[in-house]
Amino acid sequence: MIVRRASEQDLTQLAVLFDEYRQFYGASSNLDLSYKFLKQRFDNQQSVFFIHIKDDVFTGFILLYLGFSSVACSTYYILDDVYVRPVYRRQGSAKQLIDTAILFARHENALRITLETQKSNYQSHQLYESMGFVKDDEFQTYHCFLK
Repeated sequence: MIVRRASEQDLTQLAVLFDEYRQFYGASSNLDLSYKFLKQRFDNQQSVFFIHIKDDVFTGFILLYLGFSSVACSTYYILDDVYVRPVYRRQGSAKQLIDTAILFARHENALRITLETQKSNYQSHQLYESMGFVKDDEFQTYHCFLK
C-alpha cells in the first residue's frame, strides 16, 4: 500500500472514488460533476490530493484546501475530505493518508491542519485525537447556507 500525491492523470480514477464519497454523504451519483469539481480544484491549484493505492487500485483519498490565518499571517490546510472504500477500512489506510497530509503541511511550513467531522463519528474522533488533533472547545461553528 502506498500513498502519493495525485497527478492530473489520476483525476479520472480519483473521480470515481470521489463520487462514491459524495454518495456516502447522501449526494446523487454524478461522475461528470465529480470529475469537473476535482479538475477545477487541480487546475486552479486550490487543493492538494493524496491517493492511497493497493495493487494498482485507488482505495482512498484525502483532499486538503489551502487556508489563511490573518492573525498569524500564515497558511494552514483544511482537511475537508478523507475517504477509504469500505472493503479497505480498518487496515490503516486513513491513518496513512492523514500522516501524509501532516508531513506535507509541515513541509509547506503551514501553521496547522483544521478539520470538521460529524459529532456522531466517534471512530474518526478517536483516530484524529490519537494522531495529535485537538478538539476545539473555544470556538462555535456557524453556517450561512446560500443554496
